[in-house]
Amino acid sequence: MFQIIESSSAGNCAFLQYDGLNILVDAGVGVRRVGAYLASLGLEIGDIDAVFITHEHSDHCKALKNLVKYRGIKIFANRLTAESIRYSIPETKVLNWQIFETGRPFDFYGISVTAFSIPHDTSDAVGYCFGCGKRNLVWMTDLGKVTLSVMDVAARANVLVLESNYCPVLLDNSSRPYNLKMRIKSSHGHLSNADAIELMAALDASKVEKIFLAHISRECNNTEHIRELLKSSGKLSAILNRIEIVPPFSCNSSVFE
Repeated sequence: MFQIIESSSAGNCAFLQYDGLNILVDAGVGVRRVGAYLASLGLEIGDIDAVFITHEHSDHCKALKNLVKYRGIKIFANRLTAESIRYSIPETKVLNWQIFETGRPFDFYGISVTAFSIPHDTSDAVGYCFGCGKRNLVWMTDLGKVTLSVMDVAARANVLVLESNYCPVLLDNSSRPYNLKMRIKSSHGHLSNADAIELMAALDASKVEKIFLAHISRECNNTEHIRELLKSSGKLSAILNRIEIVPPFSCNSSVFE
C-alpha cells in the first residue's frame, strides 16, 4: 500500500508498505505527525525499515534529527545530499546512512530502486522509481522543468507522484520576494500546473493506474483552480478519474493498494 502523509511547501513525507517492508519517502514532516499516522496502522517509528531522501531542503529532511535513536532505520541518499544534511543538521551524522549512486539501480529486499536526477537548486536532487513486483511507483517533486530523462521515468509509472506546485498568476500576485518568485519559476525551481498537465498528457493512459498531484503551494496555488484546469485541458480525459489532488498542509492522500 501507498499513502502520502503530507505534501506541501512546508513538509513532505509518504508511506510505502510492500512485502513486509515499511518505507518513508522523504522525512520533512514532524515526527509526531508521522508517529500518529503510523499508529493508525498499528505501527510505530521503530517499525520503519528505510527512509529515502530526495534532497536536503528542510521540507524533505527536517525530521531526520528525531530518528537518531532508531539506528536500525536505513537512510538512503546520494553522497552530496547526505553530506549537505549532515553538515546542516549535525545530529544526523550518527544515522544509518546508505549512500547510493544516482542513476544506478539497486535492490532493497526485493524492491528495485532507481534514483534519477531532477533539476532543482540543491546539491544533487533526485526522484525515485520503486519497482514493487509488476508495478512502478514514481516520485517526482521539486523539479524546475521536465527533462527527457524525467519523462522517460514518468513513462514507466503505474503510480505517479507529481509536483503541481504553483499558478503563475497567483505566484506573481503573492507577497513572496521577487528573487523567490524567480527561483520558483526557474528551470531549477518547481513545476507549474501547466507543466504538470503537459507531462500527464504525454503518458500512456493504459499504463497509468493513479496520479497524485502533490507539493502544492498553499499561497501560490489553489486546489479548485487545479481541478478546473484538469477538466478544461482537453488532454486528460482518458486518465482524469485517476488523478488525485493532494491538498497542502496536514492532509493525507487516499490509500493506493
